[in-house]
Amino acid sequence: MNDPKLAAERLSHLAALAQSASTDFDKAAVFAAVQALAAMFNEQEAAFDGYVLEKVELARWHISAAVGYDISNGHGSDQHISWAIGAITTLQDVLEQRGNP
Repeated sequence: MNDPKLAAERLSHLAALAQSASTDFDKAAVFAAVQALAAMFNEQEAAFDGYVLEKVELARWHISAAVGYDISNGHGSDQHISWAIGAITTLQDVLEQRGNP
């Protein structure tokens, strides 16, 4: 990954897509893309602190739950999208403040 800020921006876009995903194909595409972005962050774990990786994992889980690929813990898609957006916003703020990497 060359630009974690771009990856965080793409996570934000995927959260919006998850909200409007209605077909199984759309949901699977969002899920796969989110998994790939989270894996990119995790592959460069040494470049990030635990807080950054936690926000990425929260975004991954909430988006995946919103499209039906992870447990929802009884919460609806809209709530998971809201939580994902919150995690992504924090991630973007932290990356901006810390200038990662």
